[in-house]
Amino acid sequence: MLEIIFATRNKAYGAYQLRTAYPTYLLRALVFTLFFIGGLGLIPRFTKAIAAILPTNDPYDCWKYMPTIELETPPPVPPPPVTTPPPPPRATVRFVPPLITDRETDEPQEPTSVDEILDNDAPVGNQTVDGPVDGPPDTGGDPDIGLVEPVKRPQEPDEIMDPITVSKMPSFPGGEIALMEFLQKNIQYPSFARESNIMGTVAVQFIVGKDGRISDLIVLKDIGGGCGKEAVRVIHDMPQWIPGEANGVPVKVRFTMPVRFKLI
Repeated sequence: MLEIIFATRNKAYGAYQLRTAYPTYLLRALVFTLFFIGGLGLIPRFTKAIAAILPTNDPYDCWKYMPTIELETPPPVPPPPVTTPPPPPRATVRFVPPLITDRETDEPQEPTSVDEILDNDAPVGNQTVDGPVDGPPDTGGDPDIGLVEPVKRPQEPDEIMDPITVSKMPSFPGGEIALMEFLQKNIQYPSFARESNIMGTVAVQFIVGKDGRISDLIVLKDIGGGCGKEAVRVIHDMPQWIPGEANGVPVKVRFTMPVRFKLI
């Protein structure tokens, strides 16, 4: 077909050479494209193979084994009790009824005259009290009646308090964010647990003293592989906490902290 088209035309013109070489160029382009696409698909495999052969000297490679820390939210602090002031005493006029007796008294009581009672708007009582006429009635007893005061339970010197019974929970210096940063910086994932793919949560219970020191560490839940021992080591090396308080006085508080170990 190409020879028929250029039978009466100049074959030395560029169009004849282009059409003659077109199938060769098309085949070359197809082969190059297939090799290029195949090379792109093999790049990830080559990268993984090279990474497995070469040693890893990245100082930040240990972050992939960093455990995730989950902290328990402390219970809410109950509001302080409401103190109700005592009502003011109500004004009354003393009235002493006449009493006929043969016995002589050391302190005779002089009765109040009727005119004095009628001229005063205060009600009659067993004693004379100065105060508002329209106020609440006098209880006639202790003036502190009606005053609600919080009952303070005496604390033993070395009594260990539970979190629900204290007014202020112990806390890590700097708050929860500083606590998580300390744990992430100091916890080292045990090699046996990492090789055995052991993951889970370790619960450690300890006592925060009046001076903020940590003592009496107990592992309540362990997942094995050395994770419980590592959590106890890091918690034992913590700085002094801010102690808890009960009625404004520092006390010993029993605290439970869960530490989660997870491989990424």
